[in-house]
Amino acid sequence: MKYHKLVENAVKPTGFWGKLMIRSMNKGHHALTDWALGYADIAIGCRALDVGCGGGRTVQKLCDAVGSGKVYGIDYSPLCVEKASKLNHKNILCGKADIRQASVSALPFDSDSFDLVTAVETYYFWPDKLGDLKEILRVLRSGGRLVLVFEMLEDKTNPNKWKPVEQKLGIKAVSEEGVKEMLLRAGYQNIRTHIREENGWLCATAEKE
Repeated sequence: MKYHKLVENAVKPTGFWGKLMIRSMNKGHHALTDWALGYADIAIGCRALDVGCGGGRTVQKLCDAVGSGKVYGIDYSPLCVEKASKLNHKNILCGKADIRQASVSALPFDSDSFDLVTAVETYYFWPDKLGDLKEILRVLRSGGRLVLVFEMLEDKTNPNKWKPVEQKLGIKAVSEEGVKEMLLRAGYQNIRTHIREENGWLCATAEKE
């Protein structure tokens, strides 16, 4: 029962179980995020956006990396915005971070605003994956990079690996080929994928022309 309550709050964390899920995500995605950000090519002074920022740990990591730059985070869960803002309160106070409630489908930013956009373990939940990738492309600057990070990667040797989570949350694990195809259809260039075999993690990077 406790497991099911926790998992249900992966979609849009609320209440007591949502707080536990946010704490779990910050801890559980720590190593995954560190590995994937190695492919982000983060430049000092860059302007970055984390889509589906959850508890705010990725925003915190990006703030440490961008130097004089600025990091924005968005999440459609009010509880996530609250917790991410609390974790990053010092960065917010000094103007280095800005966290807002918003959807990936309607980003509250001007076109050509960001050098880097990250999305850690959130793609599965997006309502219109092709349209949402195009919306991210809109806010990226020319030459800007998108970094998509996945733990739920299809395993051909174990096709039922993610079945309980997929059925519980109504989402699907991704395939390397499927992610690359979607990025290509959305208009991205220089698409690259990286897999960490020992964990089955996937990081996909792509750029705006």
